[in-house]
Amino acid sequence: MKPVFVGTDSTRVGFAKNILESAGIACFVQNENTRTLGMSVLGFSQTPLNDPVLCVVDEERAEEAGNLLREHFGTAVDAGEWLCAACKESNPASFDLCWNCQAAKPE
Repeated sequence: MKPVFVGTDSTRVGFAKNILESAGIACFVQNENTRTLGMSVLGFSQTPLNDPVLCVVDEERAEEAGNLLREHFGTAVDAGEWLCAACKESNPASFDLCWNCQAAKPE
């Protein structure tokens, strides 16, 4: 399992999942239902730890999956997110390091 896409919008993550499935890449959404937790259940504000994460089952296809998603989404990321200069992965605004390659957030 390897994460290939993180987003605050579960609809966008679902669309990304459909793109990969239509290409025959086995994948699943981690934290699919946790986005609604937090404030209403625990009294905390929403954190990036609850964001839906699209993961591919076969790590050997992760690069292919990333390329497919970049074709559809370009370099655009959700508001408040940043794109890693090293690996081009989307990261929540609160992350100082890329979740994928640990590169530092650009200034």
